Amino acid sequence: MTIHHRLAAGAALLLLLPATGCSISGTGAVRSGKPATGVQPGTRLYFLDQHGIRLSIRPGPRREDLQQTFDTLLAGPDRAEASSGLYSTLPASGRVQATATPGTITLRLSWPAASLSAPTIQQLVCTAEDAPAGSGPPPKIAIVSSDAPSAIQQQCDLHRAG
Repeated sequence: MTIHHRLAAGAALLLLLPATGCSISGTGAVRSGKPATGVQPGTRLYFLDQHGIRLSIRPGPRREDLQQTFDTLLAGPDRAEASSGLYSTLPASGRVQATATPGTITLRLSWPAASLSAPTIQQLVCTAEDAPAGSGPPPKIAIVSSDAPSAIQQQCDLHRAG
């Protein structure tokens, strides 16, 4: 068989492929809800359960801003979250003042940072990393308190790569 015959045979084969199909019948349009749009709306909060830290997304038409997110976190889990085993170890009284600058979120605590357990600090840090504070890579989290006047840099254990 010459090269011309091979090319002709190959071209004929290519012409036949679309006609043969793959024997999967078409289904038409299938309705399955709204398309994915990125970050789920609602407020993203981190609480604790018997296994450690866990994300809870409070449904809503939008995400709360940075300070509102921390005010909501300090209020603790709602009924549904508490009934699913979530709890908070953040102090019942006090405040977190959250501010964002490019690449950093600073959390100013009204109580001493040394009084908080590592999981409690993770509640703050993970919530800060997921809070709406701009675009770009996850921000660095700096914690400032009366016993730590120079910022302590933290990272959410759940978001660490590797």
